[in-house]
Amino acid sequence: WVVYTFFNQRTRRTDVGVLTLHEGMIDKNGITAFSAPEQEVTFSSLESAKPIVLSRTFGLPKAVSALGVTSTKAGISSKQFMFATGNDQVISLDRRFLDPRRPNGDLKESEKMEGLMKYAPMLPIIPFLTPSHVHEVSSVQSIASASAHVESQSLVLAFGGPDIFFSRVSPSKRFDLLPDDFNRGLLTVVVVGLLVALNVIQRMNKKKMVTSFWS
Repeated sequence: WVVYTFFNQRTRRTDVGVLTLHEGMIDKNGITAFSAPEQEVTFSSLESAKPIVLSRTFGLPKAVSALGVTSTKAGISSKQFMFATGNDQVISLDRRFLDPRRPNGDLKESEKMEGLMKYAPMLPIIPFLTPSHVHEVSSVQSIASASAHVESQSLVLAFGGPDIFFSRVSPSKRFDLLPDDFNRGLLTVVVVGLLVALNVIQRMNKKKMVTSFWS
């Protein structure tokens, strides 16, 4: 993926351009349980086939001073793109909003299953996807990210101006963490109860075996 921003002189707004590179199309019967398409181990810009390039342009209602992307420990979680806007906010957008394959018409069933969304020329600014929340982060010039110890979280740092902003974001929600309202006390009671029941059953079984041997 190649994501960039620029000011559109014609529309007098900030646009976000997206390019995605694809190796090519695979026949619908190209991948089965018994066969798979041949893939080259090495890539050469001089000899290999040219990639297929898909592109889209989206409008953003705010000016952008810095752009970044989340990174996670194993790369399993979905990506989120981070934007530092002209109104001193750090916002995030799921990569699905920037997917150039978003169809113009109604979604097909296969597109819904893939998670594609219908194309819209303007990107939304969603308040609950604003990591900076109500805090102002002035004159951000760079956004860096690093993986956390868990796959669901990414560490984001916005800097370059008088302010420094740090936050944890969860691009695919907290799928590998227990919720804050999880009843840990009940879990402890259940585990202790199972251990006690297992110990009692083992003692009863041992006693029964000893009795059967003597009889």
